[in-house]
Amino acid sequence: MSDPSAAFFVSGAIPLLVIGTTYELGIRRRSTIRRPVSTLRRAMFIAGIAAFLLSIEWPFAHWAHELFSVHQIGIVVARIIAPILIVASRPVGSLIAGLPRSVRRDFLRPGLSYPWVRRIWSLIATPPAALSLYVLTLYIWELPAAQADAIGAPAAGLAMHFSLFLAGLLFWSRVFERRVAPHAPIHGWRLMMILIAVLSQILLGAYLTNKSAIYYPAYAATQHLAGISAIADEQAGGFMIWVPSSFLSLLALIVAIDRWGRHETRMDEKRTRWSPSNSAILLYPETARAMRAMTRNKNRRLAIGMAGFVAMVFCAAFGSAIVGHRVTRRENLRQYRSLRP
Repeated sequence: MSDPSAAFFVSGAIPLLVIGTTYELGIRRRSTIRRPVSTLRRAMFIAGIAAFLLSIEWPFAHWAHELFSVHQIGIVVARIIAPILIVASRPVGSLIAGLPRSVRRDFLRPGLSYPWVRRIWSLIATPPAALSLYVLTLYIWELPAAQADAIGAPAAGLAMHFSLFLAGLLFWSRVFERRVAPHAPIHGWRLMMILIAVLSQILLGAYLTNKSAIYYPAYAATQHLAGISAIADEQAGGFMIWVPSSFLSLLALIVAIDRWGRHETRMDEKRTRWSPSNSAILLYPETARAMRAMTRNKNRRLAIGMAGFVAMVFCAAFGSAIVGHRVTRRENLRQYRSLRP
């Protein structure tokens, strides 16, 4: 196993420093045309970049190369915390404004106008594609061979963190898109994306937490030096995937539901405004009974979806425990037979 090197630090920090510098230049340019960025948005962007940078740099990177559980903390930061902070800061306008004028004129504008670029973006920006990339990147990099490559080769480690980071940016940008349908996913799709992502994290985390066999031998030497058993380290890492990741995602779910409610409130206010057309009153119910009739199907679907999610979470955790017990029992039986004379 190789420790994080100076090349690892430099190659990971340079792109983030370039992005941060471009963002600051964009803020200054926008302030001159009376489009200032609020202090809160600026702080969230800086915090997101700083959190991701900390997760791949010394000393955290050194600890992550020694313990599986610490590595999972870095993964939580890379795919959930940092992307949410950056998406919430809405940095696209400032980043574009910070680019040199020649780059925007000669490269960015022509590049975004290509039909194949728009086609690719329309494909990966769909909720199923964004969700699939978000889940698959986690599962692929949690494979024992992929984890061994990530801690053994600096290039693979950077590829892991940046792929998780980019997949997180795509996923959370779809969830917290300010526009509404048809230019963005409907709110029901956004809630479903978070629920499925949480379920996938619970399934993987519960399995790694409840197992008693060692899956990541690449950490064995450093686990011994740190004074923690390999199985305890891997179970702690599984707990990080299971509980903290799911808790952060559920907080994001609450925010998404709140934004859905605010959108419905704005639409209701728009419907009740004066209109020269007498038919406008038909768009909005005037009695509580009519309101309940109008929202009955929507509320029923939401309730069924929430209940189904709770049932799936229970089944996932229970099933992971059963599978982990069976795998452990099979492994113990194999070792017992191998030790018999």
